[in-house]
Amino acid sequence: MHGRDDTIHPSVWAQPAARSQGDVSSDEDNALVATVLAGDVSAFDILYDRYAERVYRIIRGVLSDRDLARDVTQEVFLQAYKALPRFRRTARFGTWLYRIAINRAIDAGRSHGRLRWSSLPATEDGRFGMDEDTVQGRSARVDADDVEKTLASLTPMYRQILVLRYTEEMTIAEIAETLGCSNAAAKVRLHRARLKFKEIHERTVAAADAD
Repeated sequence: MHGRDDTIHPSVWAQPAARSQGDVSSDEDNALVATVLAGDVSAFDILYDRYAERVYRIIRGVLSDRDLARDVTQEVFLQAYKALPRFRRTARFGTWLYRIAINRAIDAGRSHGRLRWSSLPATEDGRFGMDEDTVQGRSARVDADDVEKTLASLTPMYRQILVLRYTEEMTIAEIAETLGCSNAAAKVRLHRARLKFKEIHERTVAAADAD
């Protein structure tokens, strides 16, 4: 794990996840955890290599600060390594790790005075849809820089759920598991985040067109 900082390149932020959370076998992860706990710490390097880029993307989604996100990523793996004896193998290792990542990112943002929180009241109409092409940057007028600038304007709560859904391609159930909330709450948060993203992005595009 030590000296692996250079493996987390900032460009991964704009890339979709190479594989979904379910693509990595929980049994395989659990076997690696057991190997680490048995004394073979090199097995943790395999877990690090498997999850480091994704953890970095999630953290950067909360912090929107590359240098800080890189530092916090290293702290997450150190914390996870120390906490391995308390890991319940009935849970997914990845989900457990992502929760650590989000909590560490929030703590780091607070200590640097960078977090702004807003409430997420439940929707009355139950609709959670939006034009996903806009969110995912497939419209003709959207590029990676536009998406990143819009994300940077959102609160950490909104950023993290959009990152989990669109960069990491998690399902609602996976997002709920990672954030420790119900599926319904995850849908509400995602809906609010989509609306806010669309509002800010359309305002940004309109301003650019006016120039």
